[in-house]
Amino acid sequence: MTDPTFPEAGTTVRRKGLPVFGLQRILLAIFTLACLTFFGWACWKGLWFLSFCDEGEHLLGGRMLNEGGRLYVSYVDTHGPVIFMLSQLYGALFGWHFPQGARLFLPLLALMAAASLCATSALPGPRQRLLASLVFVGGLASYWLMDAFYMVSFYAVAGFLTVGLLALFVVPAWFGRTPAALPSALAGLILILILACAYAYGPGALLIVASAIWLLAGQKEYRTIRAFAGGALLGVFLLGLWFMRYADLGSFVVFHILFNQIAYAPFIHFGPGTFLLSLLPSFQGEAFYPTLAHLLLIGSLLLLLYRRPGRNRIAILIGFAGIILLNVRAAVGFKDGQTLIVAFALSGLGLMAFFQQREKPGKTVGKALPCAILTVLALWGGSQLATNTPFGWTYRDTTHRPPYTLYQPVNDAISQKVRALVPPGQPILMLPYMPEFYWMADRRPPYGYYEYLPWDWVYARHAIPGYPHDLCQSLLKDPPPLIVYTPESDPASLTVRPFFACVRERLASLYMPVEGFPSLHVLRPR
Repeated sequence: MTDPTFPEAGTTVRRKGLPVFGLQRILLAIFTLACLTFFGWACWKGLWFLSFCDEGEHLLGGRMLNEGGRLYVSYVDTHGPVIFMLSQLYGALFGWHFPQGARLFLPLLALMAAASLCATSALPGPRQRLLASLVFVGGLASYWLMDAFYMVSFYAVAGFLTVGLLALFVVPAWFGRTPAALPSALAGLILILILACAYAYGPGALLIVASAIWLLAGQKEYRTIRAFAGGALLGVFLLGLWFMRYADLGSFVVFHILFNQIAYAPFIHFGPGTFLLSLLPSFQGEAFYPTLAHLLLIGSLLLLLYRRPGRNRIAILIGFAGIILLNVRAAVGFKDGQTLIVAFALSGLGLMAFFQQREKPGKTVGKALPCAILTVLALWGGSQLATNTPFGWTYRDTTHRPPYTLYQPVNDAISQKVRALVPPGQPILMLPYMPEFYWMADRRPPYGYYEYLPWDWVYARHAIPGYPHDLCQSLLKDPPPLIVYTPESDPASLTVRPFFACVRERLASLYMPVEGFPSLHVLRPR
């Protein structure tokens, strides 16, 4: 018999739960608004922040494609096509009056990744999914400027795409849930885009996907697997159509894959030893970012493994091995941005999954909300200890930089002189490496070349038959009207190394300096 002086079991919880539930809603609303405001502020600062050379070449490539060029043919670059597709799309939609605006693609992709976390079937409740996405957004906002997520760079793009792949397809499979057909097909399309960001993502991305397909195949969920494969085939088809119009498949294989393996890899000491050494923790300089990513991944892994069946645990371990392999080249700083972005997403998913497994359904959000808030505060606090990559500034130095307009024609003396010497539509060559100068001078690079670096020289000596790429020979056959030669612009003094000797010979025999502008060399009359 129930004691009349006490309510029945659950009544007190319901009655007293109302104000607690209301407080949760208020805190969740404040937390959501704070994360989105913080993220919006960081994105606005990033729109007007400084650039790095990689971004300049991506925007320059997009503009060359808009003007009839072909990637890996008339514009030869070693990066994957996706980043050029994005910059090309920006130019096609908005023109090139404000190239800096292409950076808005990055917040858009970040919000799409956050939306995939809100839509994931890995977590049952909308509030758990919202909290997971807020941890992700708060982490992004904390490092948006510090780790150069704002730049038009394939590292960040690959990270956001991988978050979508995980949220829509992989993590639900890890949790024993079957993804629906549409999210699975979208995840298949995303996989192809990740592979087209950089071939180096291939081993990691395929291992991540394999961990999910292994589980789904064991459960005989062949419909889901077919949907994923269909999305992947659609991605291959669409990418093939783009290649037919704007690129060349053979040149892509040579200059994106073989060139990097043959000519570039020795300069970064690419290999198993370098990769294993990169896993050693260090908070010094740019190594701070991969170390932070690895720590977050370790914590997320422990949370995701909590109370999972043995087969699922094996799949999760395989998937995490793939995530680590996303940085198989052992890069640091912003060049490992994809791993840190994925770590933020898995931190949110892991935290929510842990409370879902540990707590009763009604208590999950109440316990997870303060932990999510503390996680974002900890991530923001950690950003105060980091130095900006690639510029080396503190958080305060970074956030107090004045707005800076990029990629516009400027009216300094050298740019005006270049425009006076070279008519519109005629090319110039900037040596050794400063893609931004083509924007400053409002002139395009010559056919096939916009730079000259040591790995270009190595490839020229051992070129793949049928795919020559030798600047020194090209200068003999089709020299541009003007070369801008600024050895002082390169802090590594690349221009004094032996590989640059032939370029100096071409300058001496084919060109003459411009009076008053020692860095400008015009073609001698023939």
